[in-house]
Amino acid sequence: MHLQNEFNTLYNEIELLKRDKHCIVGEGKFITLKNEILDILKTLFGETSREYRVVKLTNSPATVFKVMYHIASRTETLISIKTAVNM
Repeated sequence: MHLQNEFNTLYNEIELLKRDKHCIVGEGKFITLKNEILDILKTLFGETSREYRVVKLTNSPATVFKVMYHIASRTETLISIKTAVNM
């Protein structure tokens, strides 16, 4: 649960950077966020996962945002299915 909250926080921050991608200060923040995101992805999926490798290789906030959006969407779907099964 803690990782999910941290993931959501980073997701929101990377979304703001994506919107403001021409900001020079954003580059330093992007590198910091990217490293934090990589730590979480490594814990959740491992270094060999597609998500981890894509984020590690990119320098684009938009690409990182897309990966995180994909993970968030997949997580929401899994939670919805699990809730329906438990009812």
